[in-house]
Order: sequence, then C-alpha cells, then structure tokens
Amino acid sequence: MKRFISLLVMFICAASFFIGPCVEGAVTLKDEKSYDPLEVLQALNYCTYSLSKIVSFNDRVVLSFEYDNIINNLNLNAITDEEIVKLMAKLMDTLKDEIISERKRERIEKSYQKRLERTLYNFLSGVNVSPQSVVSAAVSAVSSMGSMYVNYQRRIEEYMDESEEIIEALDDEKLDVINSIRKDMLTASWSIIKKYNIDDQYRLTEKQINEFVENVKSNPAEMQHRKLERLLQDNPAFEYFPPFWYYYSLTREEDEVFVLDCLNRFLQTQRPIFRRDILWASVLMERVRLQKETDSQSIRADLEEIIRQSNNSDWQNFLFVGLAYTKLGMVDEARRNLQRNIDNGYEVSLNSRLLAEILLDAGDQLQFEETMKKMLSDTRVSNSDKLYLIGRCRNVTYLNRFKEEISEIRLSAVNEAAATELVSPTYLLTIPNKWLVEDAPFDVRLFNENIDRSHHFESIDDPALVISTKKKRVAIKFPETGHTIARKPEKGITVNIKHPLIDMTLIYELEKKDIGRAAKTLIEAAVPFYSEVLGNYRLKEVAFMDERYIFTAKGILAESKDNK
Repeated sequence: MKRFISLLVMFICAASFFIGPCVEGAVTLKDEKSYDPLEVLQALNYCTYSLSKIVSFNDRVVLSFEYDNIINNLNLNAITDEEIVKLMAKLMDTLKDEIISERKRERIEKSYQKRLERTLYNFLSGVNVSPQSVVSAAVSAVSSMGSMYVNYQRRIEEYMDESEEIIEALDDEKLDVINSIRKDMLTASWSIIKKYNIDDQYRLTEKQINEFVENVKSNPAEMQHRKLERLLQDNPAFEYFPPFWYYYSLTREEDEVFVLDCLNRFLQTQRPIFRRDILWASVLMERVRLQKETDSQSIRADLEEIIRQSNNSDWQNFLFVGLAYTKLGMVDEARRNLQRNIDNGYEVSLNSRLLAEILLDAGDQLQFEETMKKMLSDTRVSNSDKLYLIGRCRNVTYLNRFKEEISEIRLSAVNEAAATELVSPTYLLTIPNKWLVEDAPFDVRLFNENIDRSHHFESIDDPALVISTKKKRVAIKFPETGHTIARKPEKGITVNIKHPLIDMTLIYELEKKDIGRAAKTLIEAAVPFYSEVLGNYRLKEVAFMDERYIFTAKGILAESKDNK
C-alpha cells in the first residue's frame, strides 16, 4: 500500500523536483539535475484531466485505465508531501474497488481487435489484394484506430451497443468522493504553483478541462472542430496541453496539412510524464503514415520511439511498426516486431500471415517455409489466412496438407420442412466457423447453367446464417423461389466464396449413390431446418489465385495447362 501511495503521489507532487522561478527557464536543484518547469504544469493538468474523465464518462473502464496510468505508468521521482500523500491515498482507496475485472478487460480487447480487423478489411474493399495493398491498408487501419483506450473513448456508444454489460457506472457515493478530491486537488495545485513561484498562465482550470472532455467525447467532427477552435482561442493554456492537439487533429482527418501541423504541435509540447505514453505512440504512427517514404531517417526515428512508448499489450503498435519497416525495405526489423506479437499471443493469425507474406516477397524462402509449417499446424491461424498464403506461393504440396480443411466445405440438396409438397431442392452449404473472418463481409454464390443464387453477409453474426455451436459450422441455404414444378437436384453446381482475402471457387458434382443414414444423421445434427436429404455433392475441383486444382482420392493435383 505504501508503495502504491508513493507512486500515486508522483503524479501530482512532481513539482517538488521542478522548483523554479518561471516557466521559461530550466530548474537546477541541489543535485545539479535540470528540469523543465513545463513538466510540473503538465503533471498538474494531466491529473485534473484524469479526474475529469472519470467523472464525465462515469464508467469503470475509463476509471480503470486512468487508475493504471497513475499507478503503473509514472515516469517521475518525487519527494513526498504529507498533504498530497493523504489526498492521493484517499483517491486510491476510493477507486481501487471500482477496477474492472481481467475478464471484462479481455472482452474489451477482443472487441477492439474485431473493430481493427473490420477497419482493415474496409480499407481493402474494392481493391485487388496484393502484398502492397495489404501493407498499406494495415498501416492506415492501425493509425486511424489509435490505441484501444483512445478508441474506446471515441467510440464508447458503439461498444455499449455491442454489449451493454461493458459499461458499468459508478455509484453516487463514489462520485461524490471523487468530486471532493477534485476540489482538494485544485487547492493543492494552486499551493504548489504559489509555493515555487511558477507562472500559472499555462495551468488549465477544472472548468476548462471539463469543457475539453465533453467536446471530445460526444460531438461529430465538424462541430467538434469549431468548439475546440473556440476553446483554444479563449484559453491559450491549451497550446501547451498535448492531448488537445491530438484530438484536434482528428476533427479534420482529410486535411493532411492541418493534421501534420497538429501532430507536430503535440510533439513540441509533449514532456515525458509517463513511462509509456499511448497518445505519443498514436501521434507518431499517424505522422509516419503521412510522411513521405523518402524521409526514411525521420521515419525510422519515429518508429523507434513508438516501440519505446508501447507495452507488449499494445500489439497494434508493433504491427504498425513492422509494416512500416516493410515499406522501408527493412525486413529483419519488420520480422522482429511481428514475431513479438506472435510470441506474445496477440492476433497470431493476422501477424503470421503478414510475416509470411513479407518473407515471401523478400525472397527469404527458408524463413518463409519455416513460418508456413508453423502456421499450417497452428489452430490459432484461420483457414482463410492459410489458404491465402498457399495461393500466393502456388505450392500444391502445401495445398495437399490442407485437403481435409477444404473438403470440410460441404454441399447438399435438401427438401425444406413444410416449405412445399413438391420435392424441390434447397441447396445447403455448410462451412466450418473457422473458415470465415469473424467481422469481415463476405459473399457466397451458387450457380450453374440453370440456377444462380447468392447471398451477401456483413459478418458471421449475420442473422441470415444458421450457426451450429455444437458442430462449429455455419449453414447457408439457397432455396428455390417461385417454383411450381418438382425438380431433381442439379448434377453439377459451382460455389464461389469471396471475402477480403480469398476469392475461391469450388466445383461439385452430385454423388450417384444414395445417401446413407450416417450422412443424414450428421447433416440433421448440424442444421435442423429441413426434413429430407435429397443428395450430397462431391468436391471435384477448386480454383483460386488464378490456379485450378483437381481433387482425387490420392490427393490434390494442379490442373495441367493442356486441360485448361
């Protein structure tokens, strides 16, 4: 407890080390170590900012992150002051019981990961997937999302729509205590400013900070820009408050000149208050994205700083750095950062695929093959990522190791229960859940010379999908609409599955033998919306990445050029 109290004290008591007559000059203490007095004011402003966010959001997630920032993330040494010790101890005792559980934190992290994946696939939408487009899309996706905590604050209503259980409000008694501490903090801040004769013109008041928090939290970009512009005009102290410049830059993301100016103003005023600064890393990522690739020395310096400002859990930062190094042609540096995420278990599928693709494009065949072998046996890597890479290297040996997974995509003809007295087939495609990118849109088309039916799904959570949790399969049905005569199942049908990474075509033929009871039982257990199985289909050929492959009992064969 005493150790935590001391750490908490550092955040507000930093001024005890930064004694000086004015803001303009550095301060030299008796140990001959010089400090920038602006750090004193930033420490005070950040403390007021933190408490304001806790009260304004009234949300235990925000409280938990602010608590962690104070407890674990300070980069200051301070001489303890009895008055401040009591004040911060009171704050810690008030907050400690409100911290969210690790389980809830993991749920928020998972939600953030899904949003980042969806953002990535949105950037890839409508373009021909290539190594260059994937790298560029990933760089843009990460920089636009920011850190998990920043994204949570900006999109809190979306997180709440996804799961109302995520948001837990503080009780009135706790809020009253926090508000009381805010008042005491103001008195303590004023005392420090006066005691050490520090210029107060750059200290932000509680009212100013509150207005900033409310503007950033809830307004659309255009209105937010106008309000922040007025806030800066009315309160010049915001010029020296780095978070202001970060959030101001987000109000006109399409204006690169404006954004770069804001980012540079952030960097000019930022001081090393924290051990790891998530906003600092976010600012540098956005600046790297906007910088010209010819300025490699500046970009490399920013990438090194991003690494210094990131914890292992900030996996998106290391992903960004790895891809940025790739664009600079620095493959070893890229590999180290992506491998770091894989070793730590963060987004293993995405990082593995990107790492393998980087190695393949760099011509490092030995490292690529080693990475591919690990991926093919790793259940954490999605089938779509595996198949994408198999298609990229066009290696039929890898594809044969993947035969069973491909054959798990099954097609049947069934008669829907109570749909009609006529025996007219509804075609049923079942796909293992792991084949589908959870938050990516995908299209499925079933066709031949007689029929053409298709579905578009926004994600695996689409209500039009029938999901068997027990069998871990997704069922997609293609009914015949408006039919008036009985039909037999088609002898041959082609299925196309398309999502951001894969455009795969599967060619099926109707099996001649009658379907056995065991097969019926398997299908009925997976999907309960039909009463009769009319026939099963056998996978005959598959085509993707401009190559066609034949399925045989002995294995998968690349189709010869003469047969195309």
